[in-house]
Amino acid sequence: MAPGLLGTGLEQPKGHAVFKSRESGFTLIEVIMTIVIVAIVAAVALPQLDFQRYRMDGSARGLAALLARAQRLSLTDQNNVNVVFDLTNQRAYLHEDANNDNIINNNERVRYYPLGDGVAYGVGTAPTRTYVPGPVSFTRQQNGMPEIVFRRDGSASENGAIYITSLNEASTGRKQDARSIETVMATGRIEWYKYSGGAWKRVF
Repeated sequence: MAPGLLGTGLEQPKGHAVFKSRESGFTLIEVIMTIVIVAIVAAVALPQLDFQRYRMDGSARGLAALLARAQRLSLTDQNNVNVVFDLTNQRAYLHEDANNDNIINNNERVRYYPLGDGVAYGVGTAPTRTYVPGPVSFTRQQNGMPEIVFRRDGSASENGAIYITSLNEASTGRKQDARSIETVMATGRIEWYKYSGGAWKRVF
C-alpha cells in the first residue's frame, strides 16, 4: 500500500510515482532579480542614446516631406504652391495659390506645420553649407516672410536652403544639431544634410 493511500482501500499501481502539484508563477526573489537586471541594462544603455539627434532628424525629415508634398500638389493642381517660413513662430505653412498671385485669398487652402519641440530656425555655431544667409536663404517673400514656390511643372522658384537647429544649441555648443534642407530649382528635388564630425553630410 502507498503511504498516501492508507485507509482508503486503494492501492498505488506499481511503477507509478506520486507527484505533488505546484501552482505556476514567479517568486518574489525572481521578480526582484528581474527588476534589478532591467535597471542595470537601462543605466548602461540610456546615456548612450542621443535623443536630441533623433529629434533633429525627425524635424528635418518633416520639413523635407512638406516641401515634397508642395511640389506634388503643384503638379496635381497645376498651379503654384507656396511654402512660407514663419521664423518668429518656428513654423511653416503651405499655401495652395490657385490664381498664382502670391496672396492668400478666401478660397485658397492654407495649412500650418510647427517645427517641433525644442527646434528652431537657424544654424547655431555650425557653419552654413552652400547657401547663405541663414536661417532661410530664399529671397521671395509672402507677408514679409521668406518662401519657396513650386510651379505647375514641378520646378522650384530658386535654389536655396532652410537651416534648423536645437533651441539649446547656443548654450550646449552642439554643432551636430544643425540640419540643412535644400531645394534644386530646375527639378524641385529636395535634399537634406546634417552637420557631423566637422563637416556637412548628405542624408537624403
